[in-house]
Amino acid sequence: MNSTRRRIITGLAAVTALTAGVILAPVAGAAVTGSVQGLPTRLLVGLRAGVPAEVTLPSLQRLGLPTADGDSTARRLLGEIGAKAIVVPNGRLSAVTAALKADPNVEYVQVDPQVEKSDVTTNDPWITQKRQPELAQMNVPAAWETTTGSAITVAVVDTGVNTYGDLAGKVLAGYDFHNNDSSTWDDEGHGTMVASLIAATPNNGKGMAGVCAQCRILPVKVLGKSGLGYHSDIAKGIIYAAQKGAKIINLSLGGTATSAVLKDAVAYANGKGALVVAAAGNEDTDVRSYPAAYADVLAVGATDTRTGGTARTWFSNYGSWVDVAAPGITAAMKSDGVYCWDSRQSCWVKKYDPRTGKLVYDDYAVQGTSFSAPLVSGVAALVASQRPNYSGGSLRYAIISSARKDNSWTQYGTVDAAAALTRGTDGTPPAATGLAPAANAKVRGNVAITPTGLTDDWFGVRNVNLYVDGKWHSWDYTAPFAPVLKTGTRNGAVKVQLLVYDKAGNHVWLPARWYTADNLAPSASITKAPANKAKVKGTVKVYAKAADRSGISKVQLIVNGKVVATDTTAGYVLSFKVASQKKTMKVRIRAYDKAGNVKYTTIRTYYRA
Repeated sequence: MNSTRRRIITGLAAVTALTAGVILAPVAGAAVTGSVQGLPTRLLVGLRAGVPAEVTLPSLQRLGLPTADGDSTARRLLGEIGAKAIVVPNGRLSAVTAALKADPNVEYVQVDPQVEKSDVTTNDPWITQKRQPELAQMNVPAAWETTTGSAITVAVVDTGVNTYGDLAGKVLAGYDFHNNDSSTWDDEGHGTMVASLIAATPNNGKGMAGVCAQCRILPVKVLGKSGLGYHSDIAKGIIYAAQKGAKIINLSLGGTATSAVLKDAVAYANGKGALVVAAAGNEDTDVRSYPAAYADVLAVGATDTRTGGTARTWFSNYGSWVDVAAPGITAAMKSDGVYCWDSRQSCWVKKYDPRTGKLVYDDYAVQGTSFSAPLVSGVAALVASQRPNYSGGSLRYAIISSARKDNSWTQYGTVDAAAALTRGTDGTPPAATGLAPAANAKVRGNVAITPTGLTDDWFGVRNVNLYVDGKWHSWDYTAPFAPVLKTGTRNGAVKVQLLVYDKAGNHVWLPARWYTADNLAPSASITKAPANKAKVKGTVKVYAKAADRSGISKVQLIVNGKVVATDTTAGYVLSFKVASQKKTMKVRIRAYDKAGNVKYTTIRTYYRA
């Protein structure tokens, strides 16, 4: 196959092509590089731990920019993972970047990458006329003998979904994060084709058959009519789908760029118990594509439907990071209700070089890992229908453990729907030996509560939930799993307990522990020292007293912003040598209680005599 034809089919099949951004380390002060094509420039901004999501960034206020793009729904969803997305006017990228890098609230800054869509037995005509060989190649008809599915919600995070033909009555109310409104109309066509492979109504004497007859599609629009979209919009869509209870989230999109925002959104969905299924991409390479290559995502490559569904298609990505394979040349329903199947009489495309008039593409349009992924999402939905107690981790295990070991270019092989229905899962809860801080510790502000000796015998830990005084308080869905106790203005006894889930959905309560919250500053004063504005020489002694109900841990003497002496014994006496200081000295006492609260005295100014 010549390279010209490959480039053209890449465009038609909408391969996973990165069109903007370079990944940056998620640290404060990181440089921002990269270019943006097709959509306005946008920056991803990560907030430091403990900074509230609704914070107004002074760096942006000074530049007269809004805090973040999108509506309140979009801002709230990114706030779940401590991030903001900022639309940057042309010509101001450098100035905005520099201001954000200097903002003490900011952990990282990154150009928001763009991704692109990843295209390249019933009485339904497409089945009876053998126009959907992909289903038999995955053993779907045999799986239908056990179940044709139930009302499982599968989110299609894509270009939107239209409700024609076999999707009528199957599509729930969703959201459009590309235009920030509630209309999920598919103005490109890709999302509707993806949805049809998952849930097109079978056995109705018309059209095609989706894998899961009773499934419901949650449409989440994150790509525009060009097929392009930002990582931040995709992240919002993933979080939205997880919060709406989607059991499976299909991502037929991707690119070679990664970002903390997209990775965190996937981790959030995993933490909620959803299975994320993503297309591996169509570049014919082992270079990782994201989000498919993230941990716990089921990455799907494409087999060649035309040759029996075992060999890899020429376009599919491959490698140990690709979990399973499924047919990549499929039937589909377009956004206008027209059905496609692999034939010159249906959805066949010819493309000519505009400069030479030479025919450079002559092939069927519906090709790509974009269409392999929803087939696998449909199989996952069948398993979820048969095993309603299965979490995302159990669904993933059922699919990978039952895959046919018929290739070496994926980790587990080709998906077998019937075999996936037979797989059991982990029934043993996770375990932990304890938690930190120690019992009866004095705490203040925001405190990480960390389980110690955390183990699970199968899939690993999914999330850790913190309950305070019997009510859910916070959670953490990434290792080392340390949900934050926010004591706020509380003072006194606080009862905490951790609820730990593994990826199979098993859980265990750890024993309750009591802490003492102390958010009151100690009292502190200078009892004897030179008067304010005095001229001093030699060694200056400063006598102080401090008190707190939890006890004083230390008292410090600060001169011109630097600690020059520390005392830990009541009857505090501290001193400094005048000769070692500047001619003008700003002096004050700082006292810490044993919970870490701090109190400063007023500043006294001394002058060298």
